[in-house]
Amino acid sequence: MELEPKEIQAVQGSFLLADIPPCQAALFAAWGDKQLFEDGQTIYSTGRFRRAVGLLLEGGARIYSPSGAPLNVLGPGGCFGAAALFNPSRRYVSRIVAQGKTAVAFYTDEQLERMFAQNPRTARNYIAFLSQRIQFLNDKIGSFTTPTAQARAARWLLQRGPELQAVNYTNLAGELNLGRASLYRALDALERQGCLARQGSRITLLDKKALERAACPNIQEEETT
Repeated sequence: MELEPKEIQAVQGSFLLADIPPCQAALFAAWGDKQLFEDGQTIYSTGRFRRAVGLLLEGGARIYSPSGAPLNVLGPGGCFGAAALFNPSRRYVSRIVAQGKTAVAFYTDEQLERMFAQNPRTARNYIAFLSQRIQFLNDKIGSFTTPTAQARAARWLLQRGPELQAVNYTNLAGELNLGRASLYRALDALERQGCLARQGSRITLLDKKALERAACPNIQEEETT
């Protein structure tokens, strides 16, 4: 299925083709293999995937860990599948599910190698993307290994502040591997400490340093002993 002109433009605006001459970027973008997915349909799973990077053209995708914990939500322009490339493993690390009617352009490792050879800037863009993913996953690991609910919530807020609107507390509790009651208690405690203010689904950060101390209680204890 060929990409439409507007879809080629969407890929041209992605991280992969940033700062690439328009004519060459349009050529690279047109290499994509477009596939359509219905709401709730699995795009990738741990045992069923293709060795290709997917760029979202329309709709969205929810990313889940092998245990089913929600990790991330992607919208148009988002990218997934990097873990399937240049890797001999026959197992993918996550489950990716379409959110709404979703269109994805797939680019294989061979196509990426051609891009890298024809314009090294695409390789730099791809490395930068992988570096960002490593940082994101390190932050995610930190949120799961942080000992207290309050510290987990504080770490999450620091990654996204200073003002968050339309926070879905149910989804956030799942993302932090907490019960909703534990999440609410943690947010109440942070609010009492002057770290933040809440109004419905809106959270405003008030004291970043206090929030940093709440996010790393063990470090704070060591500094005061």
